[in-house]
Amino acid sequence: MNKIMKLPSDWKFESSRKIYSNKYIEIYEDVLDIRNKKKIYTRAKRKDYSTIVPFVSNNEILVIKSYRHMVGSYQIEAPSGYIDSGETPVEAASRELKEETGYKANNIISLGSYTLDYTMFEQTGNLFVGYDLVDEKKQQLGMMEIIDTAILTIDEIKKLLFEGKILNASSIVAFYKSLDFHQNHNNKKIK
Repeated sequence: MNKIMKLPSDWKFESSRKIYSNKYIEIYEDVLDIRNKKKIYTRAKRKDYSTIVPFVSNNEILVIKSYRHMVGSYQIEAPSGYIDSGETPVEAASRELKEETGYKANNIISLGSYTLDYTMFEQTGNLFVGYDLVDEKKQQLGMMEIIDTAILTIDEIKKLLFEGKILNASSIVAFYKSLDFHQNHNNKKIK
């Protein structure tokens, strides 16, 4: 593990072994001694990512409708993607917005970071909100990306969230945090 472990006094870290690795994930088995009993702890390290919620007006959000192979359907999401090597989280958010929607945000504000599951995964999600959008008109999609864009009102997003129709956890977190920021903390007036 690359972080300093602060183990309980009756736990001991014995070893770690990488059991699988590809471009997106590394899987490890750690051997722990917990109160004199051996425990194999499986954990994974995934690439960090950035998610951005782009506001096209004071009451409208640009969303993506992305085909997701795992669920075999199109899903409403916020633009999101992995952070490339040498790239900052805000650069990744800006790049993903442009690639997935064709839009650029002239004002990007960080809303912090989080983890989806710290019981098994080491991965950080970075959240951003984008304002002052410019339509540059061209998506730059990857091989497995089938993405349409749509503009939804804040009330439409809230309804989808409350009805459980947005399934992607990073989008759920991003929409809730960005709506809170936009409605309660953002003093900037936009068109």
